[in-house]
Amino acid sequence: MQKQGRYLILIAILFIVEDIVLLNLLFFGLLWFFNLSFTETYRLVLTVINLGYLLSFAIVRVNFNDVKQLHIPHLIRRNFYKLAITASILILSLFFLKISSVVSRLFILTFFSSAYFLMIIAQWITRKAVTFTIRKTISKGVILGAGLIGGKVFDELLCNVYNGVVILGFFDDDRNKNGGDVLGNIEQAKEYILKMGVTQVFCTLPLSAGEKIVDFIKFCESHVINFHIVPSIGYYYTGSQPPIVENIGKMPVFILRNIPLSYMHNAVMKRGVDILLSSIAITLLFPVLFPVLAVLIKMSSPGPIFFKQTRTGKRGKEFCCYKFRTMRCSADAHTKQATADDNRKTKIGDFLRKTSLDELPQFYNVLIGNMALVGPRPHMLLHTYEYSPKVDKYMVRHFVKPGITGLAQVNGYRGETKEIELMEKRIRADIHYVENWTLQMDFKIMAQTVLMIVKGDEKAY
Repeated sequence: MQKQGRYLILIAILFIVEDIVLLNLLFFGLLWFFNLSFTETYRLVLTVINLGYLLSFAIVRVNFNDVKQLHIPHLIRRNFYKLAITASILILSLFFLKISSVVSRLFILTFFSSAYFLMIIAQWITRKAVTFTIRKTISKGVILGAGLIGGKVFDELLCNVYNGVVILGFFDDDRNKNGGDVLGNIEQAKEYILKMGVTQVFCTLPLSAGEKIVDFIKFCESHVINFHIVPSIGYYYTGSQPPIVENIGKMPVFILRNIPLSYMHNAVMKRGVDILLSSIAITLLFPVLFPVLAVLIKMSSPGPIFFKQTRTGKRGKEFCCYKFRTMRCSADAHTKQATADDNRKTKIGDFLRKTSLDELPQFYNVLIGNMALVGPRPHMLLHTYEYSPKVDKYMVRHFVKPGITGLAQVNGYRGETKEIELMEKRIRADIHYVENWTLQMDFKIMAQTVLMIVKGDEKAY
C-alpha cells in the first residue's frame, strides 16, 4: 500500500539521518573525552566512517515493507552488520594508508561499541515516535467486496499499524458474505462514507462489477476520497515477497515472483565476487593441493582424477559439473546417491567428502560461469526428473545459477534425501534464497560453510 510505503520509507530516512548525526556527535564527544585533537588524520577517519556507514546501509539492505524488520532483534542484528562493515572499511583504509599507528585503538574500540548500543536505542525511540504519530493521524476506511480478497485486505490492515488505516467494515451486494458481517450494499456505502468521514476506500469487487467500480471511482473523486483497487492477483499469488508492478506503456504488469538476481546490477555484483574469489581459490589452492590429491586419487583406485557429471543448471539448462573423484568407477555413478556407508567410496574419497575438498574443482565451474559460489546445489538429472513433478515449485530454484554451497546446506539440508520431506525442506530453503538474495546473505553463507567444514559436518559423506 502506498501509504504504508510512505510511513516505512520515512522510518528508513530517519534511521539514516539519525545514525549519521549520532556517529558524528559521538566521534567529537569521544575526541573531547580522550583529549584528542581533530587533526587531519582524524578528519580522514571521520570521513571514512561516514562513507563506510552509507556503503554498509546499501549492502545491508532492508525490506521496509516487512514490519518485522523494525523489531528489536532485527535492529540488533542489522546494526551489528552495518558497524562491522564500517569498522572493516576503516581498518583496511588505515592499514593501506599506513596511518594506523597514529590513531588511538582505544578510541576506535570505544567509538564502535558505544555507537552500537546508541544506534539501537535511537532507532527504537524513532520507531515508537512514528508509531505514536500514526495512531494520532490514522485514517478511516471501508472495503467494497466481502469476499476472500476483501478479508485478506482487512487482515493485512488490521495487523500493521504502519498502514495508518482503520477499517470500519465491509459493503457488498451479497449480505450473506463474511458471515453476514456486512454494513450494507455497494450503493449504501456512499452515504455511510460521507457520514463517517471515511477517506480510504478499498475495492475488491470482481471485474464483472465494472460499471459499479467506475461509478464509485467518480463518487470518490468528487468527494476527495482515496480509492484503491485491489486486484484478484492476491487470490493465487504464492510468492514469499510482494509482487512487483512494472508498466508496459500505461498498462500495469504484475511480476509474481521477485528475483533480485534478475536485475542487472545485482547479477553483475554477484558475478564480480564469484570471479574474484574463485580466481583467488584456484591460484592459491590448486598448485598446492592438486598434485597431492591427484596422486592419492590415482593410487586409491583405477579411473580419472576428476568426476564429471551432467547436472541441472540455471533455467533448467544442463552443464558438466566437476568434482574430485571419490568413488570407484561404477555403472550407477550418475543415478545413485552417495550414502553414509557407501562401499563405492575410497579411503581418500571418504576424507575428501568429509572435508568438502572434493568440491574444489567447482571453482572452475564458477569461473567459467556455469555455477556461483553460493546458490542452490545442482542436482543430477535423475533427481530433476524425479522430484520436479512431486515437489511443489521445485523448478523455481533454477531461476539462479547453482552454487558450490547454499542456504539449504548450511541449514542442515545436505546429503542423502531418503524421504521426500527432506527434499521439500531443501527446496523451501533454496526458494527463500532465490527470492531474498543479498550480497550480505552470500557472505554469511560462505562464512557458515567454512565453519561447518572446520567443525565437521555429519552429513558430509
